[in-house]
Amino acid sequence: MNLLKTLSAIIVLLIASNPVKAQKIPVLSEINCPVTQNDLLLSGKLFASAPPILLRVFNEDSEYAVLQLGKRKGSLYLYFKIFTDNVCVKQEQPLELYFKNGDMYILKNSFAVNCDGTAVMELTGADIKKLNANTINTIKFYTLKRDYEFSPSAADNQNLKHYLNCLKVYKIRKK
Repeated sequence: MNLLKTLSAIIVLLIASNPVKAQKIPVLSEINCPVTQNDLLLSGKLFASAPPILLRVFNEDSEYAVLQLGKRKGSLYLYFKIFTDNVCVKQEQPLELYFKNGDMYILKNSFAVNCDGTAVMELTGADIKKLNANTINTIKFYTLKRDYEFSPSAADNQNLKHYLNCLKVYKIRKK
């Protein structure tokens, strides 16, 4: 009889107690993430990418660049490409970001030397935190022959932050 009272008391305590629930991580569909992944490989590895952000060269009518975020093997990358012929980019060429608060932040190209106008930056945790915490006012990109300047809009800044957050939680799908 004592055992029965003890068991019933434990059951009552378990039912009456308010259990602490684990915090649920949002699913990509819940936060409306436009991340895409297909079966193409990048250097032999699967990758995912966010939509590109098109930027116009400051004071030019027909020169454009694209800024795009991607993820490969758990690392986030910022891809930057200028759509002008024969734009040569050195390895470790800086991409300077000037924020509305007056700060400047430098990302260095880790992609090989090329004359396609392409730069790739692997983003660290500090880079992601800095990009999420600030609004980019100006982007300056230096090449061998010419320096380029871009002024992202408020929508571009909002999209950049949204895509960063989406790719942070995105899991690369296996084949």
